[in-house]
Amino acid sequence: MIKFSVFLILVAATEYTWAASLSEGRIVGGRDVSIARHPYQISLRYKSCDVCIFMHTCGGVIYNEHVILTAAHCVYKREERSFVVVAGSDYRAGGDGFIGLVDKIVIHENYNPALTDNDLALVFLSTPLAFNVSNTIKPAELTEEEPKAGSKAFVSGWGTTSEGGANSLKLQEAEVNIVDRNDCEEAYGFERITENMLCAGTVTGGRDACQNDSGGPLVSADNKLVGIISWGTGCARPEYPGVYANIAYFRSWIENTVKLSS
Repeated sequence: MIKFSVFLILVAATEYTWAASLSEGRIVGGRDVSIARHPYQISLRYKSCDVCIFMHTCGGVIYNEHVILTAAHCVYKREERSFVVVAGSDYRAGGDGFIGLVDKIVIHENYNPALTDNDLALVFLSTPLAFNVSNTIKPAELTEEEPKAGSKAFVSGWGTTSEGGANSLKLQEAEVNIVDRNDCEEAYGFERITENMLCAGTVTGGRDACQNDSGGPLVSADNKLVGIISWGTGCARPEYPGVYANIAYFRSWIENTVKLSS
């Protein structure tokens, strides 16, 4: 997530990390899973210089063969040609999986980078994804209703496995629970949590998204996409749930923007 975000290039690790005060998504307290468990999950990889290779920077979610959902802060003020999408791979690095080139990026018109509000973007591919019979590349099913507080959900990604720690090479998944909006507002301050945000975490902490998980999926127990990893304070802290773009709120915007932009 953005655990608020300023990109820093870590030359030794060749990865990106967010400033600790902002919540970039990574999975803490998770377990290794196959991409077949979350076949809509992609790795959004970014190249910051002409001679550099593409490195994992954020997650994303397959909407259809031409469109990826991700967090706006992952792509804000960055050129399309600096990104590729990798689908169907268990790993955040390497050449396996399907590589899609990016044609166009559409950021929500009301995205506010200062508040990480309306933190959603659509990535349009010039090379469409090839859905396969092995079920490692598939579109997500978007929820129509906001999940109830206390219900189970799963978050996944290749981000750091502890606050300020190292990224995971293999895809991780962690179980969390949807947090009541009033409780989330109490944690972050009233007016900080808007109706287009959804919160999830655990009472005791220990499981959460973290740096470089941003843009990835939060799915319900019945495997419907309910959120896109956005921001938070630290990672897996019991007093601060993770904050997600609320798919039920954004569903009409997604559908209309895809129609207008295709």
